[in-house]
Amino acid sequence: MFREIKGQDRAIRLLNNALAHNRIAQAYLFYGPEGVGKFTTALYFAMALNCVAKSEKRPCGVCTSCHKFLEFNHPDLIYVFPTPNIKTTAEGEMKDKSIAEYNAYIENRKKTPWEKFYFSGSTEIRRESIDLIQKRLEFTQREGNYRVCIIEDADEMNSSTANSFLKTLEEPPEQTVLILITTRMQSLLPTIISRCQLVFFKPLSHKVIEELLSAKYLIDKPTAKANARISNGNLEQAIRLTNDTKHISRNLMVSFIEAALKSDDQFILNLVSSAKEKFKSELIHDVLAHLALWQNDMALLASGRKDITNSDQQELLNQCLERLGNDVDGIVDSLSLIDDWHGKLNGNVNVMLILINLFNHLKSLYGTRN
Repeated sequence: MFREIKGQDRAIRLLNNALAHNRIAQAYLFYGPEGVGKFTTALYFAMALNCVAKSEKRPCGVCTSCHKFLEFNHPDLIYVFPTPNIKTTAEGEMKDKSIAEYNAYIENRKKTPWEKFYFSGSTEIRRESIDLIQKRLEFTQREGNYRVCIIEDADEMNSSTANSFLKTLEEPPEQTVLILITTRMQSLLPTIISRCQLVFFKPLSHKVIEELLSAKYLIDKPTAKANARISNGNLEQAIRLTNDTKHISRNLMVSFIEAALKSDDQFILNLVSSAKEKFKSELIHDVLAHLALWQNDMALLASGRKDITNSDQQELLNQCLERLGNDVDGIVDSLSLIDDWHGKLNGNVNVMLILINLFNHLKSLYGTRN
């Protein structure tokens, strides 16, 4: 099943070598950008450690143990991720509401992992989650060869959680493997990083994403190529864009362009005053990705090329190009700002503030001139 993970040959080779020579580290840190296969690799590695197939190509994906891991119900799998404050009983068991949200997150992870799951409150990895890990690790009986704990978004541990977890990381029980996953390694305690074997996951190439969309998700080649280009190496975003059958993010981007051309300030006022829950950060990431492709089309047209992606919006592109005049530097500035806004979204900057800044920037580029 490792062969299903594309574009991460170095990481997969490292893990296969560990399996082949039975040199399993007690703790791994999988780090790299979003949507490049870190979690899937962690799950498959946990499966491989406990796979009962005689074949050397572990994990097999078909044995009883592998099936249990794929369903997230193997007794030797401990899966931790950021949640709202978990309510537990005196025995450490989750209470009803926490169980419902936990199970909903797991279902989302199994069926549509590219879709962001939204909890009822702010999330982090809390001390209670580490307490649950420690209680589970106290059990000596195992069904498989290894007990595996996967900690997703490990950088979201608060200071109390991180220090508590450090004790577990320093002296994990035998036949236990801890796998931490992060997109922001710099947010982890240096003492945690130093106790893990580091495994880097690189951004996926446009070609790899395009091939995956075409082969695995049966997406037509033009759509696969366009979504691969605007996903910036993030397969999850490319799949999300592909499944956006109503073209919500692209239509929103076009609406911004149209309003900017008219210098229609009422547009952004109406947008900001509308239901804020509609504008999740993933949607704005997708809007920005479409805008980057739009600006790329502008640069192509300015240089006389016709091989643009947004060919159905040729008239609108021409209007923008006319307003832009010879200010090609404005396109370069836009692409830099888009990268900056992506970073701010990842840093939990207010989404509405980014939308306002986006509109003001587009208005400065394409708005009516006095």
